[in-house]
Amino acid sequence: MTRRPARRIAVFLSLATEHGRGILRGVARFFHGRPEVTVLKFSDPRVYDPTFLHRLRADGLIARVATRRNEAVLAAWGGPVVNVSGQITTPRLPLINTDDLRVGELALRHLHGRGYRNFAYCGNTTHLGSVQRYRGFGQAARQLGVTAPVPRHILPQGDQNTPYPDPTRARLAEWLKSLPRPVGILGFTDRVALELDEACARVGLRVPDDVAILGVGNDLTRVEFAHVALSSIQLNTQQIGERAAAVLQAMLDGRKRVPGEVLVSPQKIVTRGSTDRFAVDDEVVALALDHIREHVGNNIYVDEVARAAGVTRRVLELRFRAALGTSVYAEVQRLHFERALELMPEPGLTLAEIAYAAGFESPAVFSTAFRQRFHTTPSAYRRQLTGHDESRPTG
Repeated sequence: MTRRPARRIAVFLSLATEHGRGILRGVARFFHGRPEVTVLKFSDPRVYDPTFLHRLRADGLIARVATRRNEAVLAAWGGPVVNVSGQITTPRLPLINTDDLRVGELALRHLHGRGYRNFAYCGNTTHLGSVQRYRGFGQAARQLGVTAPVPRHILPQGDQNTPYPDPTRARLAEWLKSLPRPVGILGFTDRVALELDEACARVGLRVPDDVAILGVGNDLTRVEFAHVALSSIQLNTQQIGERAAAVLQAMLDGRKRVPGEVLVSPQKIVTRGSTDRFAVDDEVVALALDHIREHVGNNIYVDEVARAAGVTRRVLELRFRAALGTSVYAEVQRLHFERALELMPEPGLTLAEIAYAAGFESPAVFSTAFRQRFHTTPSAYRRQLTGHDESRPTG
């Protein structure tokens, strides 16, 4: 058996962030068990130096490419390069990135499902990922019947670990005070969400009663240091790293790849205190929603929800429709699916276990309802999300 020649892969990432560390874990997972591959790890520079790249004697690169100048340098380097930054499109390099439109859509539906009807976005206009998340956020709002434009506050891009200056923070606080309340806000990143939380504290806005805040990245060094622990969308950074490594391996093996884009769906929303309430004024509907959430892992019947809320089924349906624009049954189903999607990335759970844990009567019922709702099977969805195959034994 012919042994593959030794190879050196250089990885340039922002290792100070959870996003970069997650991608690196994915790269390491792909190359685990390939002793012929050496992975060299570097923090990504502001500007790539062609001389340094040639001195590395690397066979291939996985890198964050955030500027046209860096794209040009890496495209001219001479070896295969895969970009894992969504800051700009890179027509000359294959790009593996988060599906940022889907991030925005997921965020809006999360906030809308908690009864918020006023929405806003906070990010910048120079990072393509921020632009796409705002676009997905607004598209989902329109799909759900929100007619008012979604206001956006623009922050400078800056460095992830450098505090915003006081004038920037003051403008952010004034913007927050100008919004109708209660309002659900998506922050471009957890860093932005933390700034929103601190601004709310400075001007006396309550989280989540006045302002619900949702971040992106699930960076524990940020979300748990807020005044109210921040809900966040967990990105599938490990799969980005694995896919980037797979594409690079294919290019090194001589399988030609035209530069293009592969988008990876976010994993799930991790709900914490900053969105953990329902923004409804109707006390009966609030009681019903509390009952549904407490029992989401079981079969839930509308009659029992009505009893828990202290009204008849007809009264509950009417008040539910008036407050949320949906039926009790539809909300129960939505929360069952929300729970199922939260559990999908867990490698230790089978689809049958997920079905029961999410409150479905049986795996067959879950599979049928899932196909009707998402136009794919649970196994296909999970395979796309995690690469987990139900036919393979786990453990």
